[in-house]
Amino acid sequence: MTVFVKGVWWLRREGRSRLQFHVRKAAYRVLEQHPQILGSRIAMLGLSLGSIVTFRLAVYSQVVKLRCAVCISGSHVQPIDRPMEQMMSYFEENHAKSRFDENNYLICRDLLLPIPTDPSLKVDVGRLQCPLLLVVGEDDQNWPAYESAADIKDMMERAGNSHLLTVLTYKNAGHLIEPAFSPFSRSSAFKSITAVSQKMVVLWGGEMVTHSRAQEDSWRKTLVFLKENLYGGE
Repeated sequence: MTVFVKGVWWLRREGRSRLQFHVRKAAYRVLEQHPQILGSRIAMLGLSLGSIVTFRLAVYSQVVKLRCAVCISGSHVQPIDRPMEQMMSYFEENHAKSRFDENNYLICRDLLLPIPTDPSLKVDVGRLQCPLLLVVGEDDQNWPAYESAADIKDMMERAGNSHLLTVLTYKNAGHLIEPAFSPFSRSSAFKSITAVSQKMVVLWGGEMVTHSRAQEDSWRKTLVFLKENLYGGE
């Protein structure tokens, strides 16, 4: 059983934002106890902000015990001392790092750069005990997925659990690496996370042909990864 997690934005009246999550520990319990699901073989796949949930639950949760995890275009950078519901305040504090390109498209990848060295500002992936697959586009203009993957690899190598890590990196692929044959979108309209009435165009990155090929290749390899870890072994 694989749980797919995406972050959903919603804006409060005072203009501040929070992040709601589709999957919580209670939902995991429902799946774990479902008669048609093998509770010891549940995986989680997080895309973009959904990776925030996936990383934190995979490493720190005493309830959620994942068989494996997949993070697509995500980052492990997040203040560990804050509850997940307050994560957006951390991003808002760094919103001045965002910038616009020559077409006035918003680029958000710098919000988390440089990758912090402070251990309280990122998930300690050195404690991870299940296989992890990272899918990364080198032209991701929305999230520092490439830099995050490099730091995750370094952290896991130093911790001695890098054998659990698999990284798929794609040149000229952007942020929205979705299942094979999903429409390509280099940019799209988006609501501001700091102002209720403000709308803008966000740059996701990627080139159509190479990005589309990355979606096909990564989806095929993701299915293989899930099959090996959910159906293989004891």
